[in-house]
Amino acid sequence: MKVIEGDIGLVGGGTWTDGGGGGKTVLSVLEIGDQQLKKILLTDYLANYVKPGKHARLLVSKGLSRGIITRPFIAAVEVDGKKYKTDQVLFMGILKIALYSMAAFVLLFSFSVPLAVLACAGIALYYVRDYMDLRRF
Repeated sequence: MKVIEGDIGLVGGGTWTDGGGGGKTVLSVLEIGDQQLKKILLTDYLANYVKPGKHARLLVSKGLSRGIITRPFIAAVEVDGKKYKTDQVLFMGILKIALYSMAAFVLLFSFSVPLAVLACAGIALYYVRDYMDLRRF
């Protein structure tokens, strides 16, 4: 995950969907510091703290697919010295490990079993590192 820090300039509108226990919005754009984050997912819980004019630190995950399969999302926010974190990173990480590992294992098993196992271990390591980044934030 990547930490982005700066003043929040623009929080663009987006499409809101109900997530069953809380909604989420895919923002058209989010300006923070000198960076523009486009089509980034923001949960309703964290949206309460991402306000224009505030100085903030964001923990952003692009995921293993770098936005091709899954959408980049904001996992944590620090505003006014207080930290707010989403609680879905562990569950989603476990789910993504299972799905990506299954696909990698099926694709690579016919070439080499050790290569398939190594790919699965690499995928698991990536998402464990993401979870540890969230814990340290």
